[in-house]
Amino acid sequence: MDSKHMDQAALSAAMELFYTFVMESYDNYTMTHDYGTGKKINMVEIHTLSLIADHPGITVSETAQMWRRTLSAASQNVNKLQQKGLITKQKEAGNDKTIHLYVTEEGQRLSDLHKENDQREFQKTYDRLRSENSDEDLNTMLRIMRLALQIVREDNERKRL
Repeated sequence: MDSKHMDQAALSAAMELFYTFVMESYDNYTMTHDYGTGKKINMVEIHTLSLIADHPGITVSETAQMWRRTLSAASQNVNKLQQKGLITKQKEAGNDKTIHLYVTEEGQRLSDLHKENDQREFQKTYDRLRSENSDEDLNTMLRIMRLALQIVREDNERKRL
């Protein structure tokens, strides 16, 4: 067997671990969370809200591009946020087709709470990883994650063509 290839059992175990990680992450991604306002919101919505908070006046098309989603999917998320009273839409002066997005006061508060929560949760995860691994290990993990993300994005781009 080529020394650069994993044996079948190791490959199967690595694949199982990877797919389990992806599915557990996806479950967390689709679950609704309450960030302290009493409103339940899923991760797609909260990250879209934070994107709008960070880029006042962004358009639906721009959110779709930044999140690598279809215009239809981005529009659905934006409409949900508007229905929840978290964002407003404003037509561009002299151009009815271009609609700019802005967070409401409640939307800004929720976005801020979410960011605080994300930082707290990430710090807990990082501290746990750091307690059992060296800085070198964590830097290697991050380098591998960047490469894996690049590979996934390239694969997704090929599939879209």
